[in-house]
Amino acid sequence: MSVDQTRLAIMARGLKATADEMVLNLVRSAFSTVVREARDCSAALLDAKGQVVAQAEMIPMQTAGLGLSFQSAARQLDLSRVGPEHAILMNDPYSGGQHLNDIILFHPIIHEGELIGWSGNTAHHLDIGGGSAGVNTRATELIQEGLIIPPVLINVAEDWHGGTVERIVTANIRTAEIGLGDFNAQFAANHVGRERMLEMVKRDGIEAVKAAMAEVLDYSERRMRAAIAALPDGSWTGEAFLDRDVFDDNPIRVCVKVTISGDTLVADFTGTAPQVKGMFNAPVASATAGALTGIRSVIADQDIPANDGCNRPLTLIFPEGSILNPHRGAPVRARMPAAGRALDSVHDALSKAIPERVPAQGYNTTTGFYIAKPRGDGTMQIYLDVLNGGYGAAKNYDGCHATDHILSSCRITPIEAIEQVSEHLLMDAFSLRPDTGGAGEFNGGLGFTRLIRVLEDGAFLNLYSDHYKLPPKGRSGGGDGGLGSLRIHRGNEVIELTSTSSFDLRAGDLIELNVGGGGGWGDPARRRPESIEFDLANDFITPAYASLHYRNGGHSR
Repeated sequence: MSVDQTRLAIMARGLKATADEMVLNLVRSAFSTVVREARDCSAALLDAKGQVVAQAEMIPMQTAGLGLSFQSAARQLDLSRVGPEHAILMNDPYSGGQHLNDIILFHPIIHEGELIGWSGNTAHHLDIGGGSAGVNTRATELIQEGLIIPPVLINVAEDWHGGTVERIVTANIRTAEIGLGDFNAQFAANHVGRERMLEMVKRDGIEAVKAAMAEVLDYSERRMRAAIAALPDGSWTGEAFLDRDVFDDNPIRVCVKVTISGDTLVADFTGTAPQVKGMFNAPVASATAGALTGIRSVIADQDIPANDGCNRPLTLIFPEGSILNPHRGAPVRARMPAAGRALDSVHDALSKAIPERVPAQGYNTTTGFYIAKPRGDGTMQIYLDVLNGGYGAAKNYDGCHATDHILSSCRITPIEAIEQVSEHLLMDAFSLRPDTGGAGEFNGGLGFTRLIRVLEDGAFLNLYSDHYKLPPKGRSGGGDGGLGSLRIHRGNEVIELTSTSSFDLRAGDLIELNVGGGGGWGDPARRRPESIEFDLANDFITPAYASLHYRNGGHSR
């Protein structure tokens, strides 16, 4: 069908606006602070084949792998008789999911008996069962991390709203009321997507809508191919390291060979470390998101509409049994650091081809931080934060301070929201950490500190993070970023904890959570004096740091 190009462009913007409206409804309807405040959720529209055609600008980790999630579900389910009463519910990392806390929901969009597409979303749930509240840091099997939901086709009216599936799911989570509220917010978000798509069909016709979905995919593919073709042909290798696994204190290597030929790109992760015993494995959907984001973030064309058309010129290879493609059943709760190192290794490789476009390594680590306290009625109170640190600097700009990394893009949960729902905690301080950004012609972004006072006995802490031993690397002569750390101040005692910790807390304990900064870019001797003076005036750096890294200690020369 031939459709006017102006009309196609308007409809393409309508698809994107619909995805944005879906996620706004999800955020505003959610019960948990991790969705409502941190915005750890995403939404997208897919065509009838399950290709993402439009997505909200939320969490690349979730949206970049959503098409894979649907395709895996479609291989396992009979969707030949799917109707408007149905939905697909899943979280299984080995069926296209991320980790168990990320619940994925798809709804069919049907007009007069014809399947047009799907509305879909992902939301991180506060608890999904398992061996400990929020995260079981000692898990050695996926089943120990919580309730596994393979792709299931449900009848919403019968199976949810007090039905069997809803009862089974909520019986297996510690925060059932909050969890149910977030589930219902996901259902509501998909309903909005379906209604807006059907309004578009009524206005423009079903054939025009299908043509618009096909065109946005082809358009993104054309632009992605042009962006790759503008890069030099050749092969380059890169690597990045995790500090350790839960059960092994040795660094874990992620490596890649990136090959560009014309308008195609291959990223081959052969040689990456084998899967680990603990929770730092990344399933394929997560590894894919890391690699795709690493590529998209450094190409010259930064305005390509994000959809599955972008992926057509790309081939990604993740060896089976590696930390980026573990065998079924391995734990994956802390999959973000490994996916982040996939991104970092792609950046390291491409820095040898386009050095002026690739930033230094950022902190690029989700710190999953939980404090849980049992209530007297058998339920659990859980505080969750998802935190990053500083961005890596790049040519012509300093790294952002205290901002979630590009694979996640969550917001920092406000102190007021935390204290409102966690009466057993008090935030004593929340501040930037001077000197934690790597020095360079352009400085890395700063990390930050949170000081959290425990007011009641009976609480316990669970945490996973990275960059406690190996710093984010600088680039093009820039210095490394600062490390993270976790300490408990108990009276006169200071207890140092590792990046994978579980710890019983007492009333009066002061938790000191530090996240690190990003690497610097370029020779520090080339930093402009006025930039150094600005950093000193705003306490981003100390005089000692300036004297160590810059000529004349930052005084005008």
